Amino acid sequence: MSYLMGVDVGTQSVRAMIIEAEGKVRALEAASYEISIPRPGFAEQNPEAWYAQTAHVIARALDSSGLSPEDISAVGFSGQMHGLVCVDEGGRPVRDAILWLDQRAREDILRIYDLCGNDFVARQVQNKISAGFLLGSLYWLFLHEPQTYRRIHKVMTPKDYVRYRLTGKIAVDYSDAAGTAAFDNLKLEWAYPLIEKLGLDPSLFPECLPSSQVAGRVTREAALDTGLSERTVVVCGGADQCMQSIGNGIVEEGIFACNIGTAGQISACSKKPVYDKELRTNTFSHALPGRWNIMGACLASGVSLKWFVKSIIGAESFTAVDSEAQKIKPGSDGLIFLPYLAGERTPHLDAAARGMFCGLTLGHGKYHMARAVMEGVCYSLKDCMGLLTDMGLCCHRVVASGGGSNSPLWLQMQADILERTIYKSNVTEQACLGAAIAAGVGSGVYSGFHEACGRLISLGDRVYSPIPENVETYNACYKIFRDLYAHNKDSFHELSRLSS
Repeated sequence: MSYLMGVDVGTQSVRAMIIEAEGKVRALEAASYEISIPRPGFAEQNPEAWYAQTAHVIARALDSSGLSPEDISAVGFSGQMHGLVCVDEGGRPVRDAILWLDQRAREDILRIYDLCGNDFVARQVQNKISAGFLLGSLYWLFLHEPQTYRRIHKVMTPKDYVRYRLTGKIAVDYSDAAGTAAFDNLKLEWAYPLIEKLGLDPSLFPECLPSSQVAGRVTREAALDTGLSERTVVVCGGADQCMQSIGNGIVEEGIFACNIGTAGQISACSKKPVYDKELRTNTFSHALPGRWNIMGACLASGVSLKWFVKSIIGAESFTAVDSEAQKIKPGSDGLIFLPYLAGERTPHLDAAARGMFCGLTLGHGKYHMARAVMEGVCYSLKDCMGLLTDMGLCCHRVVASGGGSNSPLWLQMQADILERTIYKSNVTEQACLGAAIAAGVGSGVYSGFHEACGRLISLGDRVYSPIPENVETYNACYKIFRDLYAHNKDSFHELSRLSS
């Protein structure tokens, strides 16, 4: 029997899942790591921590599965998008990785547009360059840490570094390359004219491969670290949003994924590269051949609730907070939260945006605030959904994913605020499953992604439908939510200047 492993290198944790070819989960293990905030607006992680924790969870998954290393035929990857990993000629990181939620490059990105022009950039990469995207972070290094820049041999995204440590081969798959803002999503190659115009070295950008292509086999050193066999095939895998969509069975048009993880996204699979006129959404090459991933992204979704629960009220567990927040009426008794704790991408493209509570009274308590945070995240996702439907993308079904899909309260909020029936997959770790499916496709266990999803994925029996009275309340609150950003934008920018 063939066994497949999917590894998801996330922003706050790494997970390893082992499945049988027919989809039964044999093992699932996870380990966490922290985000380093060396100064306001910065967000970094040590790539070695990713690899160490990945090796740890792979070894634990093998042990708990009761399988021998030779039973694992292939490993595939999913990973957090956009981040910058720089290695020297020996493959060693030259500094901590700069993550997707990092905002340090926002002024230098304006310089990129001044130098190159909006139209030139749009033709090259078909997307806006946002703070936290690899290209902007690399340009920041070029300008502000030239000694570090000169040490770089290759750049890559986070999960590609972990895969490199397993195989010894440096490469980036198309779907993760797409999220760097240095990739031509139509030609499926690095945007060399843009890279060269910025004075960056084109040789820093590695080979690009399809998500289902075999990248190599496990090296002897990695076998010792993980317990895997040196005969095990390692497949490229893809960006977490693509892998999560595949893990939800979204391989055709008409189905939207609503993800609440560290960040939040509304995404759809499309046969054509469609665009928002103002490029407020992203149109990226998909892990699925001949498809594009159309996505609206919110930078602080699940992490907003984590911040509130742990840093503000000091609770250890979200479970109790979720239970108490459920007792608060929809609309949080007139309290609204803007979840712009790390700036915002869709729809504002504003790295200086800030979070805020509006409407606080003496009658509000911590659970009102917790519920308002959850509702604010859903309002921001509604912004994204509105743009995707305005672009002509049809939505017949919404499938919830990420940690937020484990909360019935949050699922009902999504239904009420998005005004859509919400479905949920029977698999809890969709990104891991998507990575395992990519491993199966790449190693020949499955003939393709469609066949694999048809065999492995089903939706749960419980669905969450909009409740009319809740919809009415939330629509009124959503209008205020939209107005709050517009009325406070100038203040946000002034506060950003004061804190920089």
